[in-house]
Amino acid sequence: MTAHDIVGGVVWGHLMVLMAALVFAVFEVFFALSGQRRHFQTRRRAGLAVCASVMVLPFALPFLMATPYAASVNVTDAVVAQYLKGNIAISAFEMEALVDLRKTWVLETAKGASVFGKAILVVLAVAALARTAYLLINVQRIRRAILEGRVLRQTRRLSVVVSPTVEVPFTTRGLWRYYVVIPSSLLRDPTAVSMTLGHELQHIRQCDVDAEVMLALASPALVLNPGYWYLSGRIRKLGELACDRAYLARRLKDAHSYSLRLLNIARRAAAATPRQPAAFGVPLLGRPLPWLARKSMLKSRIVEIATDLDRPARETKWGGVVLSCTLCLAVFAGATSLSNASDWSHERIMLSTVVNLERINELNTLAQRSW
Repeated sequence: MTAHDIVGGVVWGHLMVLMAALVFAVFEVFFALSGQRRHFQTRRRAGLAVCASVMVLPFALPFLMATPYAASVNVTDAVVAQYLKGNIAISAFEMEALVDLRKTWVLETAKGASVFGKAILVVLAVAALARTAYLLINVQRIRRAILEGRVLRQTRRLSVVVSPTVEVPFTTRGLWRYYVVIPSSLLRDPTAVSMTLGHELQHIRQCDVDAEVMLALASPALVLNPGYWYLSGRIRKLGELACDRAYLARRLKDAHSYSLRLLNIARRAAAATPRQPAAFGVPLLGRPLPWLARKSMLKSRIVEIATDLDRPARETKWGGVVLSCTLCLAVFAGATSLSNASDWSHERIMLSTVVNLERINELNTLAQRSW
């Protein structure tokens, strides 16, 4: 594998994540306009489906590009076709440079010929290393919380651990086992412990813990990609909202008591300064929303809990499956249209011919002037 292949793969991966985030953002706008904004589980499944589609793209794309459909939706060919029809008023040289922009930039960056390209690679490498160090620190904090705690209850796949090093309950997982970590200070409130266990077990049922681990593992490579942070932020928030609804729907606790205990735990956590893990786990209070404080997440959750009491939302599982499959197809279609075709199309051949004719005409003009 050459440097050109590595740089090209990195650029392609970031473009695919941005494209997937755009697909999901359009889906979110559509849901909001259609009055189904409160279908949290459906939206969460769709977000996870988009992420899964991006993960399997490297394996699926060769088969997609081999289909007759690929040539008919290529964006580059569509732009060139508009130029050949006279709808784009630029020269053939400019159009060729525009079409080959990504290829040229990747080639110059791989060769080290571009100062701007070098700077981008250095920034990406430093950000990835810093993010990796951050994740390792959080792994150490999780290990400390588990090792210094005592096992309250244990089953074949789950351990409930009481730890003195944390103030916010959270759920994480190892290779084979899930861990629900509860602060020692919370044991004074048995009702809060029961609520915490019910909430965190619901996260495990929803596979939120598995999704969080996968998002954390992908973050070093995508730490500077806004599409990644948009998708991960939406999936985390929707997971919390869906978990609250599912837990309260089982009638394990009334909404008022549930909300009060969330606020009490948040108040204790704000007053303390523990070494709380911030990655590889799903905390009871949720993650802070991007560019906002954790209280924004709590506010959203409590408002939605109150709204559910007056206007409960009803979701259908099959509707979520159909929408998830639709978004997967949209991601695959977008990736196919943005990828470089293996063979030259009719449009690219015509553009190359126009460029060569203009180049010959320019040479002839220069030859005439020399006389």
